[in-house]
Amino acid sequence: MTTTFQGFTQMGLDFLRDLAANNNREWFAENKAVYTEHLYTPMKQLVLAINPVMEELDPKVSTNPVGTVSRIYRDTRFSRDKLPYKTCLWFAYKRPAENWAEIPVYFFEIQAAEYSYGMGFYLASRATMEQFRGMIDADPQKFLATVPFLKRSRTFKLVTEDYKRPTPCPHGDEIAPWYRCKSFAIICRKTPDKTLFSRKLVDVLTDGFVQLKPLYDFLWQAYTLGRPV
Repeated sequence: MTTTFQGFTQMGLDFLRDLAANNNREWFAENKAVYTEHLYTPMKQLVLAINPVMEELDPKVSTNPVGTVSRIYRDTRFSRDKLPYKTCLWFAYKRPAENWAEIPVYFFEIQAAEYSYGMGFYLASRATMEQFRGMIDADPQKFLATVPFLKRSRTFKLVTEDYKRPTPCPHGDEIAPWYRCKSFAIICRKTPDKTLFSRKLVDVLTDGFVQLKPLYDFLWQAYTLGRPV
């Protein structure tokens, strides 16, 4: 087996589809070799291929595939859903933090019928979002300079979770969607294509991550206001 990333396979996608219909330990044990060869190993190889670019974008992120690639096993201890396995796999580049869900991260995710990548928060804290809006208030044009590509992008879209009672935005319609959200991400979603099944995926992801770098830095500045770093 090659040691460098050459793309995912249809067999890997079929595994995720079949796992959704057979989410039990017996089926997984019988098919674990497929998962390892066609999903987990390629995902680790993909991380290793992207690492040089990520180390330039943010030298503080962890690039160890062991911590960067998600586990297929679900933690069901405090969940009503007792299905033992996730039906997707992802990586997330993140800095060490007490709660990674509230810091900005770069990510890639593969499912049976879709793959996606981008950057944002999983669950930003209220304090972070208040600081984010405060930075926008201080210089709206500086913020807009971090996301000019969204006006013309066929790749990335802003995906938000909004407050039920959002703070009114004083800066016009272009900034309003950012102002009313309590967490958000910039995401590209695609159906499986030739890119997913080839090494070209490395270039697509790294090009996208580089494009998101100015916004990533802005979000980190918002997160670190008032916090020791």
